[in-house]
Amino acid sequence: MVLDTDTISYYLRGSEVVKEKFIQHQRELASTTVNYAELVYGLKKRDNKKYLPQVEIIFENIKVYEFDKKSAKMFGILKADMQKRGVVVADMDLMIASITIANGEELISNNIGHFSKIEILDVCSWV
Repeated sequence: MVLDTDTISYYLRGSEVVKEKFIQHQRELASTTVNYAELVYGLKKRDNKKYLPQVEIIFENIKVYEFDKKSAKMFGILKADMQKRGVVVADMDLMIASITIANGEELISNNIGHFSKIEILDVCSWV
């Protein structure tokens, strides 16, 4: 279960539903280096020091997938296919999806409409 940036943000802001799911699935949780970058960027941009230590704790206690060679290959395949079909997804989101697919995982995101454009991605929402 790869946690998208928005799911981690819901957790940080105290969503009870998401917190319960975190506890229920704690041994299965993962995220990506791309999500980590998005979270750090967002917090630094807003000069929000409150959540950064919590983000660090989360990423120290879950599996973190990197954008490696197999993810990069998946990205290239997906991007080429989607361009041919006129489907647009932001590159960072496509990187997250590529990492998730390449590692045989499911993406946990509230952004179902956006990620459902990537047909082979298994995505669900906890919100």
